[in-house]
Amino acid sequence: MDIKAKLRYAAVLTLVFLLSSGVSGLADTTKQVASETGVYYTVKKGDTLWGLSQKFSDNPYTWPDLWSKNGQLANPHLIYPGQKIKLVHRSDLDALGTGDSSHAMAVDEAGAVEAAAIADKEEPRTYHYSKIERVGFMKKEPVTPHGTVFKLKGTDQLMLGEGDIIYIKASEETPLVIGARYVTYRTITPRQITARLLDVNRKKLNRVRKEIGTQHYLSGVVEIMGERDGFFIARITDSYRSIKLDDKIMPYKKRSRDIPILDGLESMEGEIITAEEGETTFGQDMVGFINRGVSDGIAKGQTYTVFYYETKKADDALTDKGLMVPVNIGKFIVLDAQDETATVLVTDSTQGLSPGDHFTYLKK
Repeated sequence: MDIKAKLRYAAVLTLVFLLSSGVSGLADTTKQVASETGVYYTVKKGDTLWGLSQKFSDNPYTWPDLWSKNGQLANPHLIYPGQKIKLVHRSDLDALGTGDSSHAMAVDEAGAVEAAAIADKEEPRTYHYSKIERVGFMKKEPVTPHGTVFKLKGTDQLMLGEGDIIYIKASEETPLVIGARYVTYRTITPRQITARLLDVNRKKLNRVRKEIGTQHYLSGVVEIMGERDGFFIARITDSYRSIKLDDKIMPYKKRSRDIPILDGLESMEGEIITAEEGETTFGQDMVGFINRGVSDGIAKGQTYTVFYYETKKADDALTDKGLMVPVNIGKFIVLDAQDETATVLVTDSTQGLSPGDHFTYLKK
C-alpha cells in the first residue's frame, strides 16, 4: 500500500462548521477584520446571508448563526458588494467546501424576500492572517544586508518601539534611500538552529539536519530620516520584536494579509525543519519552516497535512514485522515560499509538531 493510500485509510475527517460570535454596530469591514484570523468570503452583487449559508453549510436556515459571527453587519438583510464575511475559524480551514451554484434570496430593507438565481463565478477563498508582516523566512544562503544597526536611542533601549530612533551604518554595496522603509532582522545560523534542537528525536532530526538553512528573524520596520557623518538616522515605524544592536536591514515590501487558499500538490512530500521561535514542539497558530520550496512546486496559500508513522502489530501471525501506519497530527498553510524552503502557519493540530515530522497533501 503506497503512502497516499495509507494516509487516506488512516485519516479521520471530523470537520465542524463553527458559527458563533457577538453582534456589534455597523463599522468599516476592512478595519473590523484587520486583527482577526480566519477564512473570508468577499460579498458579490446578489449575495445574501441566506444564500451564503446554503452555499457554504448546505443549510440556508443557519443564516442567523452566520450573522452573529459577523458583528460588523448591523442589518442581516443588507449586505453590500466588497464586504468581507467571516465563514470559518482558522482551525476549520478544511471544513469550507468549494460550494455549488445555488439559488440565493434577495432581501430588501423592509424584509421582503424574493427568489433570484445566482450564476456569478465564486470568489476565491482567502485565509486572513493579520501577522503576515512579521513572518520571517529561511534560505540556504543569507540575504545580503543593506545596513546594520550600530546604535539605539530611546528612554529604555531594551523597550524600543514606534517613534524611537536608531542609527544605521549602510553597506558599501547598497546605499540607503532617505524616506524609504527597511525591515530590521537578525539571522540564526544552521549551527545555532541545530544546537537548540538537542531534545528532538535523533532519527527525525537527521531527516532535516542537512537541509537547515539560515533563518531570517524579523524584528521591525524603520524609515530612513536622514544622513549624518557617514551614518543614517532611522525612525521605528513598526516593532514586531525587540530591535537590537547589530540587527541588519533589508528593503521593506508590503505583504497582503489575505492569502488565497490553494490545494497542495498531490505528489508533494516533505518534512518540517523547525519552528520560527525555536520551540522543539509547536502547534496551532505557530509558524515554522519546511524543507520544500518554489523549486519543488510549493506556493503561497497551499495547504498540507502533517503526520508521523506509528508501528502497528501485523495481523499476520507468520510475520514479525509491524505495519507503518501514518497518523495525522496537524495541518498548515504556506505563508511564504523561497527557492528551497517555505514558511508555514499551523492551522490545526491534535498534538505537538516537531522537526522531522512528515507532510503531504490529502485530497478531501
